[in-house]
Amino acid sequence: MLRGQRNREPLSQTQIDRCLISWAYIRGNADVELDVSEAGIRGSYTRYLEGENRVVLGADVYPGEGVHPNSRMSMLACLSHEFAHAERYVAGYRRPLELPDVLIDEAETSLRASFRLNLNWKDREDLVEDASENLIEWLRMHRERGD
Repeated sequence: MLRGQRNREPLSQTQIDRCLISWAYIRGNADVELDVSEAGIRGSYTRYLEGENRVVLGADVYPGEGVHPNSRMSMLACLSHEFAHAERYVAGYRRPLELPDVLIDEAETSLRASFRLNLNWKDREDLVEDASENLIEWLRMHRERGD
């Protein structure tokens, strides 16, 4: 399946400001930093850094092209997904870093994020579909390897 892709263009200051406002809304009182130092770099990735308790804001925080749920996920859904990584880390989950098991981690994280009450129905649906696609890909990879 073609996954499509998320935005690759550098974020404008207006987009970064929207992300900062959204982040404050998502994190509430939690002490998880949003690092915007890479947001203006073309092709940069949004990611949670375990042990540093921060999310790095990348160009891909905004949706891109394609029909895959990950490529169409809103900025708010994307940030909610990264915050869910932080919540899971605090709860003691340690992420597998290699395929295929990283796909299960991504699926669980999207499911956790889908329960955020500050998301609209479409955001929740995209997160659940993203989780489903990750699990389908995990199964496909295991079958190909003969596991």
